[in-house]
Amino acid sequence: MIIKNGLVFTPDCTFEACDIGVTGECFSKTSEGETLDASDCYVLPGFIDIHFHGCMNSDFMDGEESSLETICRYEAQRGITSITPASMTMDENSISRALKCAAALKVKADMASLEGVYLEGPFISSKKLGAQNSLYVKKPDEKLFEKFLADSDGLIKTVAIAPEVENALNLISKFKDRVNFSVAHTDADYDEACLGFKAGARELTHCFNAMNSIHHRAPGPVCAAADYPDVFCEIICDGVHIHKGAVRLAFRLFENIVMISDSMEATGLENGVYALGGQKVEVKGKLATLENGVIAGSVTNLYDCFKTAVLDMDIPLQVAVLACTKNPARAIGIYDKAGSIEIGKRADALIVDKKTLALKHVVLRGSLLF
Repeated sequence: MIIKNGLVFTPDCTFEACDIGVTGECFSKTSEGETLDASDCYVLPGFIDIHFHGCMNSDFMDGEESSLETICRYEAQRGITSITPASMTMDENSISRALKCAAALKVKADMASLEGVYLEGPFISSKKLGAQNSLYVKKPDEKLFEKFLADSDGLIKTVAIAPEVENALNLISKFKDRVNFSVAHTDADYDEACLGFKAGARELTHCFNAMNSIHHRAPGPVCAAADYPDVFCEIICDGVHIHKGAVRLAFRLFENIVMISDSMEATGLENGVYALGGQKVEVKGKLATLENGVIAGSVTNLYDCFKTAVLDMDIPLQVAVLACTKNPARAIGIYDKAGSIEIGKRADALIVDKKTLALKHVVLRGSLLF
């Protein structure tokens, strides 16, 4: 395949008018094969969502092959070609079942690449639950975490953790070279959050949400994370979780922004009553809430979050693309094979209308999905 006449997003975050070859599942120098015309379009790397829960009435915690396949197919159709779906704070058996299901999944030709799993809970603070269930919160436990690692067959990429809770720093220090720890659902103050980053955490889960806010005398974990240049900062740009002014602030504060969707099973469906982590969720428009009014994830996929960031929040296009491609790839350690359009890397590409950012075509592992 040859992708011709498009403006290609390069690894140095510029757009270049050039043609891109595809041989097998990888980008190549080929000048032969089927032509995909990208006139008046951007050619972007496939998007990568490292933190979301589900879509189309399917949730990662279902622990069912059919649910995971539905999730992978939906994401691919929306231009999200690589994923690490997230667990919830639930009972140990439910978490183990979901991890084992992920480990056993055979990715089919029309499915996004399952690159790992995001363990969101149970090692969080009961004071900053968000939509997590307080009944299943546990203090960090090395034996339990080893079990989860074994259940996932090493698929766990990221672990959400509250650094101020008992034994959290020990867990981070011991396993930091095997997984990525992310400060999350935390009541930590600035100093406690800094201890987490010093111990080896290198990510901040859904910035501003489920953590102490910024105050000039109590700056909290957001400012702590900003003091560590290598920390990746997740952000949800669905237009619900964070005001656009705060989104722009985060993009100015952090070099390594990772856009996530944090989407739940109602994504792609109409208003109604759904579930997240075994809890009832009511969806009205873009807003999903628990019965107590707490926001319960998003109902917006990553590609639509990207469009909202660029078209409604004034985030520069190149910066937004970086936050959906290279940065998440680096965060989960797959930038050697995905996250940019380079010869030898996996041929995941999006053909996007330059004026509207409408998604016109998806190339998935070298094949035209649509």
